[in-house]
Amino acid sequence: MTFNIRSVCFFFVLVLPLTGCNFATQTYSVTGTVNYDGQPLAQGMITLTPDGVSGNSGKSSMAEIRNGSFSVPKKYGVTGGAYRIFVESVESLGGEDAGSKELFPTFSMDYHFPEGANPPPLTIDIPKTSKKK
Repeated sequence: MTFNIRSVCFFFVLVLPLTGCNFATQTYSVTGTVNYDGQPLAQGMITLTPDGVSGNSGKSSMAEIRNGSFSVPKKYGVTGGAYRIFVESVESLGGEDAGSKELFPTFSMDYHFPEGANPPPLTIDIPKTSKKK
């Protein structure tokens, strides 16, 4: 049996996707802690964004930070490779209707998650010098 380029392309472009093969990249859960000025961050949001400049085309993930801890389940987790991590926080001004203010401007850092394995817990220490004025 001989194969020509047209039949090979037909197989990969039309037939293979119909088979239900899943070539999706493995995702991993991520847990960790966030400290601000040496103390657990009371509340905030962490965003993990693949660094496309470094060739990572994974998916972004977000998680709420409560009492210094966060957890991203495997379903929404990270792939291996370079990521940009963003941390945002607010401080309650008291009472239900009092509102909130930012503790610091959005903190960002680069991080490289290991490929092919669950990452170790992530610890992020945000210095007080990041305080919003």
